[in-house]
Amino acid sequence: MDITPFISTFALIAMAELGDKTQLTVIALSARYDRKKVFLGVVLAFVLVTGLGVLVGEGLLKIIPEDIIKIIAGIMFVVFGIWMLLSKKDCEEDENPRILNPFISTFSMIALAEMGDKTQLTAITLSAKYDSPYVVFLGAVLALVLISLLGIVAGKKLCEIMPLSKIKLGAAVMFIVFGIMFIAGY
Repeated sequence: MDITPFISTFALIAMAELGDKTQLTVIALSARYDRKKVFLGVVLAFVLVTGLGVLVGEGLLKIIPEDIIKIIAGIMFVVFGIWMLLSKKDCEEDENPRILNPFISTFSMIALAEMGDKTQLTAITLSAKYDSPYVVFLGAVLALVLISLLGIVAGKKLCEIMPLSKIKLGAAVMFIVFGIMFIAGY
């Protein structure tokens, strides 16, 4: 069994999610509310959004030739990398008002934030590129859950451990390199 789709998906999604608005939201929510409810809301949201992304990616492969998908995926990864380099997001805590149900609020916030986000688009393109929807789904969800768990455990301390600028730089470079590799046919 080829584990390349799993490793590529896990690495790209994990790097993309470090310091992302979703992780910052998880950090802010877990600093104020029950961590178990926040974690469960995050996991359910990621399973739903990633599952939808993988289904779209699998369908794309049946409509569009694989070579075209690789070039489009490569361009998207390069654009994501540049987008991350130009992003100005800081490690500031959101001033969210008190919420009644942390699970439902976390699920709703994360699901809406991830719809059309670079991690969902990454899952779509990798699912189409590798034609391994289940492996891509597993790699994406595990990466998202791991990064969210790190955010929950680290809470407000994450940005003190590693500057967001370094996290974003590493993720941006990784996206650009993978994008170039996809365009080149690797």
